[in-house]
Formats: sequence, structure tokens, C-alpha cells
Amino acid sequence: MTKIIIDIDTAVREITEGNIVALPTETVYGLGANALNENAVVKIFEAKQRPVFNPLIVHVHDTDEFEKYGKDIPDEVYKLAEKFSPGPITYIVKKKRIIPDIVTSGNDSVGLRIPSHERFREVIKLSGVPVSAPSANRSGKISPTTAADVLKELDGKIDFILDGGKCKIGIESTVVSFLENEISILRHGFITREDIEKVTGKINIIKNGKIISPGQMKIHYAPFTPLYITEDADEIKNVLKERAAVLDLKKFADKREIALNLFSELRHLDEMKFEMIIAEKTDGEGIGAAINDRLERASSGKIKIINSKIRITE
Repeated sequence: MTKIIIDIDTAVREITEGNIVALPTETVYGLGANALNENAVVKIFEAKQRPVFNPLIVHVHDTDEFEKYGKDIPDEVYKLAEKFSPGPITYIVKKKRIIPDIVTSGNDSVGLRIPSHERFREVIKLSGVPVSAPSANRSGKISPTTAADVLKELDGKIDFILDGGKCKIGIESTVVSFLENEISILRHGFITREDIEKVTGKINIIKNGKIISPGQMKIHYAPFTPLYITEDADEIKNVLKERAAVLDLKKFADKREIALNLFSELRHLDEMKFEMIIAEKTDGEGIGAAINDRLERASSGKIKIINSKIRITE
């Protein structure tokens, strides 16, 4: 039976003994293991039923550890880290051999992140090892933002969940690649393209391609109830009546509040067992790019009304 705990020492013990434990971060809850222990990392993939071609991020305590696990790290990484780390940003750089191939899915690169959640940082510091920690949920499903969410997702699959309260950001970190002398966003997050370009100058956006980072899979963050994107949720709701639920993002004050509540709102509607959930995207500006990315990857397609009839497309 899985237990929710508040004792950091227990979490540290689990990490150092080669076990897995759910940990709070500022983004979403992660399922942590010693990133240098291949057998421990295997347990992450097994508990989540995560495909082995989907790499993990390595969480470290500070920038002094970047050179331990990455190599040929460009100056831009440290410039961004000075401004945004600890925080919700991951840096993809060439990896050193000390990082097991299972962590990086056989790629010669690794994602490094310095989380800002104090409980997670304390676990890293006291355990003395880097920690791989993908979202603590079944692979491809809604990311957890509370310890209770993790319990719903992984009860019986892990022993402990370290409670750190509700996550303060609510969506996963921005992932930025520094490979091949280019700076590219691989996954949108709380740190926006505009934020990054103020430090580095113009960067690229990569939507598809070889998977070298979490968040690049086509289907991700998905509820069990089919989610459909529409341009007019009220119109669709008027036709479908009680068959559909609306993921109402307009009720939140701003995009930061949307990001904070996106997964918890989606999880709540999923548990209500409607035939479908319908949602409108944001304008895509700023953090809106990250919100839209989560909606698109969570969706089963688009829905609209044509000649008074519902039409669903991929």
C-alpha cells in the first residue's frame, strides 16, 4: 500500500537504497530515482509503464553539477541558469558516460534541471546523487499536481509519496536544446520563448523530430475521457448537452492561473465520466504556448458543427 509521507529522511533513504519515491516539484510531482543507478531507473519505467524510448530529465542541486553529467556546455546555458535556475527550465546538452543509457534512451545527450522546490532540493542534497524524476503518473496520462493525484495514479505501484503541497506552477518545465550549435525549444513551459530570447537572442521551435526530451510524444497528458479541441465550446455544449463537459479556462484570471489549474481541472472532469470533454485553446502568446501544447497532446482531435451536425476530425 502506498503511503503519503512528510518525512524527507524516508525519501532520501529510498533514493540512496535504489528505490523509487514520488517527489514534489514546482512544476508537477515527479517519480524519483538515483539517475546513476540503472536498476533504480528501470523501476521508474516499470511503475509508469513508460516506453523506453522516452528519455528522462536529470535533476541536480546546482550549476556546479552540470559539468559532472554534461560536456561541451555552451555559455548560454549558464546565462539562462543564472536568470531562471533553480526553476522550471531543462537544458539539453551532450552527456558524459556516467549517465546510464537508459536515462537518455540511448541518446548522447541529457536533460539537466535544477528544481526550485525546497523539499526536492533537500532530497537531492542529502542523497548526494542526481535524481531522474518524470511526472508521477501512468505514462501518457494527466500529470499530478498534488500528492493525492499521485496516489490515484500509482497506488500500489510505489511505496512512498513525499507530500510537498500543491505544485506552484502546474505544468512541466520548458525544455531547451543546445545541441548542434543551435538553441531550440523542445517543450514549451512556464519559461517562455520570449523570456529565453531576452537572454540568448533568436531561438528555434522544434515540434517534431527525434525524441531526445520528455514531452515530444504525440499523445501525452491525456484523460481517459476523450478531449476535443474546438473554437466555440459553448456552441458544442448547447448541442451535446449533458453528454459533454467544458474545460472552462476563461474562468481563470490569467494564463499563469490557467497553467496552475490545467491538470487538476482536467482530472476533475475526467473523474465525472462524461462522454467527452471539450476545450478552447488560448491565444498562444507567452505561457499560452505551453497551455496549448498540453491541450493538443492530450486531445483526441478537433470538434465543430457543420450543417447543424457534430463533426470530429483528427
